[in-house]
Amino acid sequence: MSPTVRAASHTDSLVSEMRQMVQTSARPVLEIEDRDQLERSVSARIGTLLMVLLITIILTTSAMPDMGPSLAKVIQAHL
Repeated sequence: MSPTVRAASHTDSLVSEMRQMVQTSARPVLEIEDRDQLERSVSARIGTLLMVLLITIILTTSAMPDMGPSLAKVIQAHL
C-alpha cells in the first residue's frame, strides 16, 4: 500500500472519530462515573480546539498578502 493511500485512510478514520466526538458532545452528561473517561474527553476536546485554532491561523495568514517587504520599507524610510 502506498503512503498516500495509507494517509488517506488514516484521514478518513480521523474524520470519523471527530464526527463521533461532535455527536457525543451534543448529548448532556448527567453523571460522571469514570474519571479516566472524563480526562480523555477533556483532553480530546482541548486538542481539537487547538487544532482548529492552528488551522484557522494558518488559513488566515496564508490568505493575507505578504506584509514583510512593505513593512520593511516603512521602517527603512523612518531610519
